Amino acid sequence: MSAITEDPPKREHITETEFWNVLMHDVFGPRQGGAIIFVDAENARKGVAKTSCAVALARLFSRAFRYDLQFEDLTLSGAEYLKRYQEHPGQDQPSVLVLDEFVGAGAGDKRRAMAQQNVDFGRAWQLLRTKRVITLATLPDWNEADKRLKKLADYRVWLRERPIGCFQGYKITVPFNSNGGSAVRTKGLGPGDSTRKIHFPNMDAEGDPYYHHLTEKKDELIHSSTWDADVLGEDDDEGQQLVDPEEAKRREAIRYAIRLYEPWNDDNDLSQDEVAGVVEDYSASWVGNRVREWREGEYRDLVPDPRED
Repeated sequence: MSAITEDPPKREHITETEFWNVLMHDVFGPRQGGAIIFVDAENARKGVAKTSCAVALARLFSRAFRYDLQFEDLTLSGAEYLKRYQEHPGQDQPSVLVLDEFVGAGAGDKRRAMAQQNVDFGRAWQLLRTKRVITLATLPDWNEADKRLKKLADYRVWLRERPIGCFQGYKITVPFNSNGGSAVRTKGLGPGDSTRKIHFPNMDAEGDPYYHHLTEKKDELIHSSTWDADVLGEDDDEGQQLVDPEEAKRREAIRYAIRLYEPWNDDNDLSQDEVAGVVEDYSASWVGNRVREWREGEYRDLVPDPRED
């Protein structure tokens, strides 16, 4: 008598999953908003196709939204991401952005919690819901992200080590009376309180142009003199980097110091000493000199005068 074999369970398409249904309800339901999705990996493993997953999801969301995905929508730079977000459509058109190597390429790191860019991310993500932008941010382990940014995120896509090419989807929850990102939790998106594996295609093997666009960006970063995508400048005719990393760091400190001190605001009671205590490696006199130069018209490309809006 031959053994009775059962057919393998039918692989569920992502559009038939609770993860997809809940996320689409966020975008098209009464909330009419966007979402932040962290894409990380089991045991923070490398080589489990986080970028491929983010690109595959970006492609899928774009088709669902009838949004014309652009190469500029996929970046490693936090500064480019924030700029692109501002350029995206408003309430009438859902859209997609991918921020690859979040933390690893210099943006969103919890060790840079006081950096102005992390503050800018927080402000942008609070407004993002009304603009209906889906952000896919990849990183090895979502616990490496600034805790305030974790608290503002909506979903976690957790890639499994085996088999490569699948993830489990979670909704990010914040307990009542929580006052920090360390209390943030995840809840499985079906069935019940658990979550099942969702498969995605190998975008590298398929020769996807958006995937290879990000790969080229990463190659540029790896072969640069800095690991920070925000300080990669345009190349000159000989392919040499024009932006010096130390100068980029100094300009970020100037921008942060001026924004903290608010020389345009007579009601701001922060002293130069207090600002210097936040902006590391710089003295109160340095802060005073930068404020004086701003008042004389310098650094307006970094910090515009809000009174001139």
